[in-house]
Amino acid sequence: MKNHKVEKGCILAALLFVLLWIGGSFPVNAKETGRGRVLFISSYSYAWETIPQQIDGIRKSLGDDVTIDYKFMDTKNVDTAENVHLFYKSLSYYLSQVPAYDVVIVGDDAAYNFVLVYRKIFGNTPIVFEGVNNVSKALAMDYNPNVTGIIENQTYGNTIALAKKIYPEAAHIVAIVDNTVTGLSARKEFYSYKDEFPDLEFSDINASEFSQKDLIKSVESFDESTILLYILCSNDKDGNVYASAESVQMLSSRAHIPMFSGISIGMGKGLLGGEIVSHEEMGEIAGEMALKILNGEPCENMDVITDSPMTYCFDETVMKRFGISRSMLPDDAKIINHEETFMEQYGKVIRITSVIGGIMVLFIIWLVRDNMHKRKVNDTISSLNKKLNFMARYDALTALLNRRVFMEDLQYRIREKEPFGLIMFDMDNFKRINDVYGHNEGDAVLKEMAARAGALVDDIFEVYRLAGDEFVAIVQSGQAEVIDSYAMKILDTFKIPYQIAGGEQYLASSIGIAMYPKDGKNSTEVIAAADHAMYEVKKNGKNSRAFYDAGMEKEP
Repeated sequence: MKNHKVEKGCILAALLFVLLWIGGSFPVNAKETGRGRVLFISSYSYAWETIPQQIDGIRKSLGDDVTIDYKFMDTKNVDTAENVHLFYKSLSYYLSQVPAYDVVIVGDDAAYNFVLVYRKIFGNTPIVFEGVNNVSKALAMDYNPNVTGIIENQTYGNTIALAKKIYPEAAHIVAIVDNTVTGLSARKEFYSYKDEFPDLEFSDINASEFSQKDLIKSVESFDESTILLYILCSNDKDGNVYASAESVQMLSSRAHIPMFSGISIGMGKGLLGGEIVSHEEMGEIAGEMALKILNGEPCENMDVITDSPMTYCFDETVMKRFGISRSMLPDDAKIINHEETFMEQYGKVIRITSVIGGIMVLFIIWLVRDNMHKRKVNDTISSLNKKLNFMARYDALTALLNRRVFMEDLQYRIREKEPFGLIMFDMDNFKRINDVYGHNEGDAVLKEMAARAGALVDDIFEVYRLAGDEFVAIVQSGQAEVIDSYAMKILDTFKIPYQIAGGEQYLASSIGIAMYPKDGKNSTEVIAAADHAMYEVKKNGKNSRAFYDAGMEKEP
């Protein structure tokens, strides 16, 4: 009898919903969730294409009840250490003059790195990040009780698969990239799909190595036997520097085939499109996390989200130019520059179909309820697996990658015969800190040391903790000057005093450097070479770095 009443109530509610929809729309006021103060720190300026989208998403989630202030680092225009330092001084003063913020949201990698290095100026304020591309660095904060967020994980697999579906006879795929750090990282991601699409020959055009004339000529030479994927073109061999819209317009206007894309930058300027990250939705998710914190939910209860919100987006103007119909694209694709059809303009005449939709919704609700218990169990198992995986790969004290992962990465580089540098470093006289101030202070120093070294991680530099105060880093470069520059950056982190027992102390580090394959043919030899070099530094006064030399005296 009770179930019969519930079913009857559901049917009446559904019919009322349909009648209200057909009869017209009625305004609904959202319930206020309480006031709060949020600071948004962007890596770039408001003029960068993705920033307004991120801000729109954040505002959508937080609503009008929450005060939002904005700070922009503008690293796309001025990417220097001095700029970061000036921003730190300005922000430190600003924070000392205004009421404390309840939540800080940071957008993209530069702002994320900033808050990790200068965490102290924010106190215990919860940090929510979005748009961070460095997956390992983002996941390393998954167990920090005051840090959470969503990763920006760009992929090209679905875009390539769709392009192959539209052009099934294509035998080649060419990516347009450049020599910037972002471009080289994207190039590596592009080639990672080579095994997934064995019927396509993968190659790329590095715009930084082409003159403007030759770049355009190359793009003009392709026909429908080739899939053209635009990733990045910010400069060329002639020294020209391009904004995204400039390079897209220049190349797409001369191409005889459409340019697919896996990024939102440049959409509407001549790119056909593809599966891209939705920066507005990413901002919306970050805003939802911040709102939960404002409403009292602990930040530590929110896991870092690793799946970026992806959406298919295509330019209808480009579709018409190359004869690509809407039916060739995913049903949920977003179409920009769209001209409304007659049915879209006068869609009220088909509202009767909402009745069918209402019935389907009721059926789906029934199915969802039937599976809710199973999904909860699966979610619990997934969460446990995620935690176990983290414990297996990351050091419990510092959240850096551990010795096991280091050995795996080192052996992989050697198997692939890729030249690299190995930097081994520790803290000079660390035992004295434990002896004088105790192990709790010693652990705090190690955490700070790890955070500073971890802030240096980028596409070619990764750092690991071996044991105690012993750390090691791999630099994916065969150039001694590049490897030495990272060793100097590590030494520079010790120029900032450490907080020990309520006071400031300047500490130092000894650094040993070895190069593969020059200083060793296997992991044991390379590690031993770096260790000998570090020992040589300690023997000669510490607080410096040295490359391994065969003439160095070995320890007995």
